[in-house]
Amino acid sequence: MNNRLMTHVVAGYPSTGECIELLLGMQAVGVEIIEIQIPFSDPGADGPVIMKANDIALENGMTVKGCFEMIGEARAQGLSLPVYLMSYANKIISFGAEAFCAQTQQYNVNGLIVPDLPYNTADYQSLLAQSNIHGLDLVPVLSPGVSNHRLDGYQLDTHELIYVTSTQGITGKELVIRQELRELTAVIKTKTKGQVALGFGIRTTHDVQQALKIADLAVIGSAVIRRVEQEGVAGALKFLQGCQSVEILVE
Repeated sequence: MNNRLMTHVVAGYPSTGECIELLLGMQAVGVEIIEIQIPFSDPGADGPVIMKANDIALENGMTVKGCFEMIGEARAQGLSLPVYLMSYANKIISFGAEAFCAQTQQYNVNGLIVPDLPYNTADYQSLLAQSNIHGLDLVPVLSPGVSNHRLDGYQLDTHELIYVTSTQGITGKELVIRQELRELTAVIKTKTKGQVALGFGIRTTHDVQQALKIADLAVIGSAVIRRVEQEGVAGALKFLQGCQSVEILVE
């Protein structure tokens, strides 16, 4: 049985055609959910590997419109997996929340991940309203140290997916499963029937093993992009296939 993986790609990296090839390949090796990032010039939550991929995608001319068109082409070629679109708030606000959500529905996007948009802001509430209208899940992004008040503010029982970062800060750090993280995922599971996805720092098969002991999905981002850079799309897919086959021993 395949392990439960969620992957992160940057739209248009290393090129639009290769990105579509990567998406379809991920589906073929058994990935369950794909997170597609709209490239941004100042990606505040991303480490150097993903930042570089953002820069290359932007140099290639990738735009919000281009990202939607890329997803549409991947769908036309047979991509049927759930797709969550990751974007920083600036891109969505500039595009317009209503127009953005309408586009996501047109291209069969399942939800949005916006890591820099707190729930207690007017922009979040506006995007949430439009997400609900268009049948999108606006995914809470939570980190160790989050308060119970903040957890309750996200109304976790209304979401299909909860994204938990293994640490505060940026992606690409070494994965460390601390007690605070264990406790956070356990508390979240008492508040929702949605899937808990754990990301940030998952780079090896051992990391996948550790993540899936406490979460429903292991999110692999920087490690995939690093392998695309070093070994091409085929190398990245081979790595993901290896992550699928490792045995998970639940504690």
